[in-house]
Amino acid sequence: MGGRDVLSVGVLLLVMVVQVTVVNRLPLPGAGAPDLVLLTVVGYALVRGATAGAVMGFCAGLASDVLPPAAHVLGQHALVLCLVGFMAGRVAESYPDAGQLTTLACAVAGPLVAVGVGVLLGDDRISRSMLTATLPQAVLYNLLAAPPVVWAVTRAVRGPRVRTIQPAGYLARGRT
Repeated sequence: MGGRDVLSVGVLLLVMVVQVTVVNRLPLPGAGAPDLVLLTVVGYALVRGATAGAVMGFCAGLASDVLPPAAHVLGQHALVLCLVGFMAGRVAESYPDAGQLTTLACAVAGPLVAVGVGVLLGDDRISRSMLTATLPQAVLYNLLAAPPVVWAVTRAVRGPRVRTIQPAGYLARGRT
């Protein structure tokens, strides 16, 4: 495990604490809040790929399954984050320039996959009112939070990019 991996785990743990202690308690309109853990997994998967994204998603989901308020089946969030991390990493491997579109697609897909997994596991909290009121708000909050959160996570996981500076003569030369 390299230095960037340790930093990534530290960032993920920090995001989980911030999610539970701050974000979930914000008085936002409606009953939703952005899922920063989901967006962190997406950012990690965009840099490291499908396998690493799935592993990070599973670990993050399993840890968030035991954090309060855990009102669902143990492993449900782990499955959701594992699937979304894998999807984001696979798209990033296949289409490296589609990072922003992948980020937004995963911000929308996360709550939808969570509802689908909840229905498959018989989650009692999923109802018609939740699908019409809470789900659209969760998707909207994820879409608003996705660009800055994923940018910060990809920057932390990847590290600073080193730009090569071309000498001025290189730009001034013409073809002869």
